[in-house]
Order: sequence, then structure tokens, then C-alpha cells
Amino acid sequence: MAGGRARAIESFLRSQVDAGTVSTAAAAVARVGVRAAAASWPRHVGHRQLLFDAASLTKPFVATLALQLHRAQLLSLDTRVGELWERCSPDLARHRLEDLLRHRSGLAAWAPLYRRCRRRSRVTRLLQGGSLSSAGAAELYSDLGYIAWGLLAETATGQSLSRLFDRFVAQPLCLGPLELTPGRRSDVAACACDNGQEVAIARAMGIRVAAGPPVRWGEPQDGNARFLGDLPGHAGLFVSLDAALGLGRAWLRSLSGRGPLDRDLTRRALAGRGEYALGWARRRGRGSAGPGLSTSAFGHIGFTGTSLWMDPANRAVLVLLAHRTDPLYDLLPMRRRFHQLGNSLLAS
Repeated sequence: MAGGRARAIESFLRSQVDAGTVSTAAAAVARVGVRAAAASWPRHVGHRQLLFDAASLTKPFVATLALQLHRAQLLSLDTRVGELWERCSPDLARHRLEDLLRHRSGLAAWAPLYRRCRRRSRVTRLLQGGSLSSAGAAELYSDLGYIAWGLLAETATGQSLSRLFDRFVAQPLCLGPLELTPGRRSDVAACACDNGQEVAIARAMGIRVAAGPPVRWGEPQDGNARFLGDLPGHAGLFVSLDAALGLGRAWLRSLSGRGPLDRDLTRRALAGRGEYALGWARRRGRGSAGPGLSTSAFGHIGFTGTSLWMDPANRAVLVLLAHRTDPLYDLLPMRRRFHQLGNSLLAS
């Protein structure tokens, strides 16, 4: 049965590569406590350890770190931004750190920080100043919110975000393999996507960003992640199927009180209303989860083509890791079809 599921996954991935939607892909579906059915295309002997640029799928990994730091009483989710950044704009200062991770901080969705700042140390001042605030939206998906949380966490603890992540998330949850900027290696999927989307968004903001070729093999496709270096909070991780499955299983098990994360904190993270929870998106019928997952499902996607969704009703974890070929191509149909396939495989 597991072999048949893996062949079905491989057939789906091959269809996407043959169509030119993505250049490389790997995927897995599993229930908690059951071995995952997984495959890749093109075929890779160690497909469960093959590293993909996670892009924004980095965010739930970083949000998990935020829960762990709160649990360890090193950085409370209830801390106000102004308590750590004294020279902060009043609008940002009043928000809690949790708001940054729920996309409710008032910060804009994105800005080409590599064009606005000469060096990383200037980013903090730019975020503090208030010029990157949004126009009154109560909830707005924001890379800048996660970047700000990462800088605040480093300020509060005196440690780099990558070191904190390794100590409080990667090691205790036994996540691996995952890395930062692994470089050109046989266990790293190459990415052929250029910066066309960033060029288009920046143009709409009245900022010129030069069009460039795809990034070097094993470097983050996200321009801000490359500029900020280390682990910037919003993107930058390279993850494997095993790492994504491990995170998904940890959350599902912890929600029922049998996992490595604090049960009350994971429930707090998913509580409330709106499109976004803490670290995750909620399932919407017209979103990437699609009708294949239950209404209790939660997950996240990454621009490069990555996706991780959990379905508590079925105790299921569905992972799709891929590298897109075109920065402006809509991957929503591919993601929805994968979740329909995964749901049917788990039901069989």
C-alpha cells in the first residue's frame, strides 16, 4: 500500500515537472505515528533528505521558536515592541510580539530592504521609524513583521536567531536535515527562478530593482534573506521532507498533549479568528489548502513552491517541496491538486 501511494505521488510530481510548472519537486503524505509515503521527481535516492529553499515556509519554523522562547521565559509573546525598541514609532511600539507573528503589527507586507539599506544594521532603524507601516489594515501578511520579530529576539537574548533556532527547535524536535545557504551540493535542489516578482512589486512602490538571473545554487531566492544573512525570520531556511514532516507531526502531537511543544501554547497559537494564526494560515476553501482538507486544517506555503499543511481531523501531514520555474506563475492549482491527491491516498 505504501509503495502504491509513493508511486501516485511520483506520478503527480512528474506531471508538474513535465508541464514546466516546477523544475524539481518532492512530496510526502503521512498520518501521525505512521511512516510517510514520499517521492521526488526527478528521482533522488535520498529524496526525504533533499534540501529545498523553504522561502516563507521558514515562518512556521520561526514561530515555533517564538513559542519555545516564551515557554523558557526568555522572550514573552506578550512583550510590547516598545519595551525592546525604545526609539520605535508609537503605532509599532504598542503592538505585542505575538502580533508580529500573526500579521497584525501594522507593518507593510514587503519592502526591498537591500535597496533601502546599505547594511543589515540599518534595517532595525528603518523598521522602527514607521515609514514601513501599512495603511490601516488590521491583518496584513507581512514579511517585515517576521523580520522585526527576529531582530527583536536577537536584541532580547543577545544571540543570533540561527543559534536560538538550533538550540530550541532543531535539536529538541530532532528536525533535520535543514540548513542556511548550503551551497551547491548533490543533496540540494537547484532553483532556476529569477527575481521577477520582486522587480514587479518594487516597481509598483516606485523603487527600481534590477532584474537578475536565478540565484546561485544553494542560496535563498528571496532578496531580503540574502541581504540580511543568517536566519532573518521570514525566509532563508533550506528544508527537507523529513524536517517539514517533523515539524508538522510535532504540532499535531502537541495539540493533543503528547508532543514536544507546550500544548497550551500550540492551542493559543491556533486560537482566534482571521486568515492567520500564529505562524500559520487557516484553511480557506479558495486558498492553497483547497477542499481536500478539513476546515480545521492549518499550514503555510513558500514562494519557491514549498507547502506544509496539517489536518488535525485526520491527524495528517502533507508536505510539498518544489522549486518554481517562473516567478509570476500561479502555483495555487498545483497545491490544491496535491492536497486532493493526498487526502485520497490517506483515505485509501
